[in-house]
Amino acid sequence: MLYILYGENTFELDKFIDSLMKEKSITEKIVYDYEECDINECIDEASYNDLFGNLKLVVLNNSTFLTSKSSLESERFNNYITSPNPNTYLVFTVNSDKLDERKKLVKELKSKSIVKEFKSIDKTNIDTAIKDYFNNIDYKINMDAVSEIKSRLLTNTSVLYSELSKLEMYKYNSKKITLEDVKKVIIKYEEDNIFKLVDAVINKDKKRIFTIYKKIINDKVEPSVIIVLLANNIRLILQTKLLYEEKMSETSIASKLKEHPYRIKLALNNAYKSTINELVSELNKLFYLDYKIKTGEVDRYKGLEAFFIEL
Repeated sequence: MLYILYGENTFELDKFIDSLMKEKSITEKIVYDYEECDINECIDEASYNDLFGNLKLVVLNNSTFLTSKSSLESERFNNYITSPNPNTYLVFTVNSDKLDERKKLVKELKSKSIVKEFKSIDKTNIDTAIKDYFNNIDYKINMDAVSEIKSRLLTNTSVLYSELSKLEMYKYNSKKITLEDVKKVIIKYEEDNIFKLVDAVINKDKKRIFTIYKKIINDKVEPSVIIVLLANNIRLILQTKLLYEEKMSETSIASKLKEHPYRIKLALNNAYKSTINELVSELNKLFYLDYKIKTGEVDRYKGLEAFFIEL
């Protein structure tokens, strides 16, 4: 069975793959990246049957040959899609809002596949997307919290799921999301200075750090939330740097870390400015600062400001 899954809503796309595995009682999933592997490796895996004839799922991420970005010429690939292994669900995914219908290969593959598009969230459906996210993980969220999320992210729905994930982690114990939680964790994106603050911290630009910091504090964001968001972003920069040094592409990194490509692009821009040791050091300092604030050893405002001064 062949599937083509495309679109920019990678969260829903991943959910579909998970549901497909459950529906078909598939326990084995093998994932390849078209930008990093030999296509023949993927076809070999899809062609192979174990001794018991169990079903398996083979995913080829970043199948950019389905778009105008790249091409594919492989006799083995063509032979396989003509007569696919009935025990393998071969899934092609690509983060693109359209396929290149001009290509003969795309037309042929579409004619033999189940094709599903995963569109970016329509702003008119953002309420439903928020409620569905939390219902699916058995969290409670009240309507004023939903409305607040919508007002804060309406201009930037592409980061919706990463922001909802922050709320999920923040309220992991109680599994109840309130209006106050949203105000603490999700910064209004038209006023979001966290990325600017991270950039200033990486560059050790203290004048700019304190200018941005004051704006964030004026938005009533707690220092503890700033520390968590700083640490998360620096950790992302570190992870991105490590994977990029392993010759992974931006798209592949975004897929592996399950982050929006725009966040990876921002992280990569900052990754060049610091060594791995420097990033690890800043992360450790933030973790220690968080511990000292939680144990009452240091005032939350003074502690964070001291961290900035000591950069």
